[in-house]
Amino acid sequence: MTNKFVIKNLEELNKFSEKFAKRLKGNEIILLKGDLGAGKTTFTKYLLKHLNIDDDVVSPTFTIMNSYQGKFDIYHIDMYRVDNFDISDLVDKGLIIIEWPKEEKFLNYKVPVYIIRIDVLDNESRIFEVQEISP
Repeated sequence: MTNKFVIKNLEELNKFSEKFAKRLKGNEIILLKGDLGAGKTTFTKYLLKHLNIDDDVVSPTFTIMNSYQGKFDIYHIDMYRVDNFDISDLVDKGLIIIEWPKEEKFLNYKVPVYIIRIDVLDNESRIFEVQEISP
């Protein structure tokens, strides 16, 4: 099932992130796709705020993975320059958020997977296309 949402500003992104956070149980994989500057990390910051993360959420571009503890454990991974990062030890231990995923690598786990494609409309507006894949 795929749903599309037009997000016109950061206030709407905050509300969208809050609603999305309410559906999470802490054993999902979220795959964030979109061009550079589309808002993958910004979405993650808002999402983690609604999962009780008080830390400064930053892009894991240089660290490859940042971990946080809030409502549950969260692993934020950047796969832009990485092809062989194995997440199998993290599955079922928390929420996994992956920017720049090689999508096919993450669809065989027995957990819910959300593929979120973010497309830029203009300086502030984005289309969020959310596809849910249940195990």
